[in-house]
Amino acid sequence: MTDEIKSAARVLDMLEMFSTRCDAMTLSEVARGLSLPKSSALGLLRTLHKRGYLVRVDDNDAYQLNDMIRRDGFARHGRLLRVAPPILTQLAQESGETVLLGMQDAPGYVRLIAKYPSPNDLRYDIEVPRKLPAWNSAIGHVLLGRADEAALEAVLEAAPFGHLGTGVLASREAARAAILAGRDSGTARLVDEASMGVAHLAALIPLGPGQPLAAVELACFSQRYHQAPERLFTLLRQAATGIAQAIAGEGAAA
Repeated sequence: MTDEIKSAARVLDMLEMFSTRCDAMTLSEVARGLSLPKSSALGLLRTLHKRGYLVRVDDNDAYQLNDMIRRDGFARHGRLLRVAPPILTQLAQESGETVLLGMQDAPGYVRLIAKYPSPNDLRYDIEVPRKLPAWNSAIGHVLLGRADEAALEAVLEAAPFGHLGTGVLASREAARAAILAGRDSGTARLVDEASMGVAHLAALIPLGPGQPLAAVELACFSQRYHQAPERLFTLLRQAATGIAQAIAGEGAAA
């Protein structure tokens, strides 16, 4: 008799298999590698994808391990990746816009780690995971708002300003002012700035001490944003707060 639970063992076997591969794997490859029926392998893949441990890399049902898990392990991001999906899926449905989850990456960069598409046929889209310059991203502005002056200055000094036309991203001084303006509220908005014709709204997820800095973004066409900007910001803040409360609740329960 063994104390091993088969379903738990299969999840661990799948995570261990993905951890040894840098490329993506299809359903057929996973099923063959684990000697599982395709139906069982698909259920495990969808569960791990929904929880954020795996990411889709194309439209052919190919998956790979989330970069954040590969780089930092489960402990740092596990709760966030577990509680965020239902809240952010609901945000995408209620707002009608694409939702992105992002975190700090290498100095001066943020990484988009999850995407929840807008239900609209016409919608903003971007491949994830993806690394972006923090100065050119609403999520980046929110996270830079928590940086000290020396770190903020270093990021802005390295940024290639001057090629994006007018607006808050046209100069270091304007970008710094925009970042600092949202420091107290933990929010940022870039309308026709990071992407022409697109509004990017971001809110910090107010996690406790020792938790990673993370933020949620709504990305939508500027025309739709101008129809109800405050409604979108209200939904965004509620989602960010909801994630923080869910994580705090899990900690209390533990």
